[in-house]
Amino acid sequence: MTEAVPDDSTHDIGATMTEKTEPTAGQVAAKKAIKTAKTAMTLAKAHLARESNKHGGRWQWVDFPGPNGRESAGIVDILAVRKKWDLLPGAELQKLKHLDLFDFMLIQVKGGSAPMPTGDDIERLELVADHYNACTVLLYQWSENAKQATGFRVLNRDIHQFGELVTDGSTVFGKVLGG
Repeated sequence: MTEAVPDDSTHDIGATMTEKTEPTAGQVAAKKAIKTAKTAMTLAKAHLARESNKHGGRWQWVDFPGPNGRESAGIVDILAVRKKWDLLPGAELQKLKHLDLFDFMLIQVKGGSAPMPTGDDIERLELVADHYNACTVLLYQWSENAKQATGFRVLNRDIHQFGELVTDGSTVFGKVLGG
């Protein structure tokens, strides 16, 4: 026995499948945030590499994109690594030679109108920095609307705050860093 299917001649299934709907406000905001994050990451790597090259720092940059090149989870967005310039004295390092060890720098990237890292964010960055014995923690900020606020800031581990925008990269990217 077959059931009767109601005749709905006013509803065209083919038309429904091809209609374009306007994106919601949330979808528009998400698309803009994804674009801003990608732009901020690209500019951060370019700016940091330029400053490093200018000051002979020879840093290598590793970023951690998420699925489809979007932001990934975790507090560190870019890891900078280079061969350590000087050896610290110590019995366990006796057999090592110049440039056998590495310096690490952790970088968080903020784009658009993203707020400054919170106290909890800074604490997480400091814990990661301690775990890997990072010599420096940076915040890179990019804003399409506030070009004067674009650049990087160094985390002051004594007061647990990021400092002013760095204008001379030699202190961050120069050849000899202690740590």
